Amino acid sequence: MEKLLQQGKIMVLLILVGQFFTAFVGRSLSTFMVFIGEDLALTKVQLGLFPTALFIGQFLATMPIGYVADRVNTRLLMILLMSVVAGSFLVFAWMDNFYLAFIFILIAGLAYGGMHPVTNKLLVYEFSPSKLTLPMGVKQMSITLASATISILLLPLAVVIGWRWAMTIAVLVLVIVCLVSSIYFIRLPWTEKPVQSTERLWTLVKQLSKSKMLFFTNSSAFILMGVQITFNTYLILFLIETKHWPIYVAGLCLALSELCGAVGRVSWGVISDRFLAGNRWLVLFGITLISTGSLVGLYFSQSTILIVIFIAFIGFALSGFNGIWMTLAVESVDRSLSGFASGYSVTVASIGVFLIPPFFGYFIEQGGYLLAGIFVSSLFLLCALLMIYAMRIFKVT
Repeated sequence: MEKLLQQGKIMVLLILVGQFFTAFVGRSLSTFMVFIGEDLALTKVQLGLFPTALFIGQFLATMPIGYVADRVNTRLLMILLMSVVAGSFLVFAWMDNFYLAFIFILIAGLAYGGMHPVTNKLLVYEFSPSKLTLPMGVKQMSITLASATISILLLPLAVVIGWRWAMTIAVLVLVIVCLVSSIYFIRLPWTEKPVQSTERLWTLVKQLSKSKMLFFTNSSAFILMGVQITFNTYLILFLIETKHWPIYVAGLCLALSELCGAVGRVSWGVISDRFLAGNRWLVLFGITLISTGSLVGLYFSQSTILIVIFIAFIGFALSGFNGIWMTLAVESVDRSLSGFASGYSVTVASIGVFLIPPFFGYFIEQGGYLLAGIFVSSLFLLCALLMIYAMRIFKVT
C-alpha cells in the first residue's frame, strides 16, 4: 500500500513539474513582449496577436485532445505535447518574420492547450471528487509560478543576453524535463483507467452543450481568461508607458502578480470548500469584484505602494480563478468525461483569449489606456451579471 501511495505521489509530482516547465516556456511570451515588439517593430495590435495565436491553437486543440485523452495513454500524450511546445518556441525564438512567428506560436498553442485536459484527466483519476479542488488548484498554481519565475529569472537574463537566447535556454530546460519524465513514466507501473464512454466527438459536444452548469462556467471563463491574458500581456507596457517605471521593476510587478495568482489558485479552492460549502459561483463573483476595483485603482493611483498592492490583488483574484474554473468544469460531468469536459471548457474560454487582447490593443491605440479600461470594466460587469444569474438558477446561497 505504501509503495502504491509513493508511486501516486511521484505521478502527481511529474504532472506538476511537466505543467510548470511547459508554462515556463509558453508564458514567456507575455514577459518578452517589450523586447519582441522592439526587435520586430510591431504595433500594439500585432503584439496582442501573439497571445491570440497561442490561444487560437489552444482553441483548436483542447477539445480534440481532451477527447483523445479519455482514450489513450495520457502519459505518452503529455510527453508529446511538451516536446511540441519546446520545438515550436525554439523556432519562434529565431524568427524575424511576423507571419511565420505567428504560425509557430499557433503550433505551440495546439500543444500548450492540450496539456490542460491531459493533466486534468490524470489528476481526476488520482484523487476522489471531494479531494480534487486542492490538487487542481496546485496544478493551476504551477502555471502562475512559472510566469513569476520567468519575470524574476528570464527577464533580467533577456536584458543581458537578449530575449532569443533567454527563450532558447527555457526551451532546453523543458527538453530536459521531457527526457526525465519519460524515463520515470516508463518505470512507473501505473495503469490507465478503462474508457467508460465510446460516444463520438460530435455526440459528446452536443451532450455538453446542453449542460447549463457548463454553459455558465464557460461564459465566465471566456471573459475572465481573456482579461487575465490581456493583463499579463500589457502590464509591463502599461507601467513603462504611463507610470514611467523601469522595465525590470515592471517585470517584478508581473512576477508579483503571478506569485499572488499562484497563492490564489490554491486559496480560492480552500475558501470555497471550507468556508463557503463548495459555493464556486460566489467565489467567482468575489473574484470579479476584486479584479474590477483593483484595475480601476491601478489606473488612477499615482502612489507606488498602492499600485503594487493593486497589482497583487489583481494577481490573487484574476490569475487565481483558474483552479475554481477547472473544478467547475470537471464537476459538471461524469469522471469518464473529465478530460473532454475540461478540454471543451478551455476551448470556449480560448475564444475570449484570442478576441480580447487585440481589441484591448486597438482601444489603446484609439483612446489610450482609459478607453481600454472602460472596455474591460464592461466585460467584468457582464461577467458579474452572468454569475448572479447562475447562482439564482442553481439556487446557490
